[in-house]
Amino acid sequence: MNRHRARAAQAPWLGVHAGETALLGALALPGGTRPRVQLMPPAPVPAQSAALRGWRASAARAMRANVVLRGAEYRVLPIEPPPLERGELREAARWQVADALDFPVEDAAIALLHLPAQAGSQRNTCFVVASPQEPVTAWVECCKSAQLPLAAVDIPEMAMRNLSVLAAGDVAHAFLYVGIRSTRLALIWRRELCSFRQLDIPAAQLVGSSETEPSPLMERLALEIQRTADAFSRQFSGVDLETLWLASVLEPAQLADQLGLQIAQRVQVYDVAQHVEVSGGAVLDLPQGRDYLLAIGGALRQESP
Repeated sequence: MNRHRARAAQAPWLGVHAGETALLGALALPGGTRPRVQLMPPAPVPAQSAALRGWRASAARAMRANVVLRGAEYRVLPIEPPPLERGELREAARWQVADALDFPVEDAAIALLHLPAQAGSQRNTCFVVASPQEPVTAWVECCKSAQLPLAAVDIPEMAMRNLSVLAAGDVAHAFLYVGIRSTRLALIWRRELCSFRQLDIPAAQLVGSSETEPSPLMERLALEIQRTADAFSRQFSGVDLETLWLASVLEPAQLADQLGLQIAQRVQVYDVAQHVEVSGGAVLDLPQGRDYLLAIGGALRQESP
């Protein structure tokens, strides 16, 4: 039994994400000079268990699932945790954020993300990630039915972190993901998620604005980025946030040029193919509404401590 558990703990990650139109999966593969992933065939969202069984059978290898939740399935709240042992801290944090949640806290799934500590600082800050019981339980039952170990449940910002550190490493940076339905901003330092924003701005509304006259929506996005970056600089004094990596499902080069004129940070396009060897299909199929980027980030969980 112990040997079986040890093998399961070393199995490659299968990043799973319920996208806009389909269930998407990416399996981390061993070997290579850079991370390698194999994209799984898209599957209807209602047929999740069947899809997981099919993916497991087709890969013909052990794997463990890392499910990346949808934006509506979790909340992230900053707290200053009480001086407790880590084993007691999660339950204390549960009740610390109870009044800020719009779902029952008693049976919510709770996780803590600790921010990097600064030398000489006595302030200890962390994020509480809270999810209602229903989506987590549904994934537990789904993976159990598929006989696939569910080893982790992540949020999109952590999948973004796994991707961005492949380009930026330990240095402080921002990662902007302009997706089909929304835009997400994550600020990372020492490979840890330090700040984030979720914006109801789809890529199609940003692309097409005049190259010489930025749209109000682009100006709003730039303002949100700059405000978040300024807050980061105040919180982590002396840490330079010089680069923003941009991944977009539409016209990333155009968006990078426009955004670079409006914010203080250098904007660089993030091309996943430059950092990850991808097989099994295209990362993006825009006509079908399929974007595997977050599934790939979920599969790269083991690449980032």
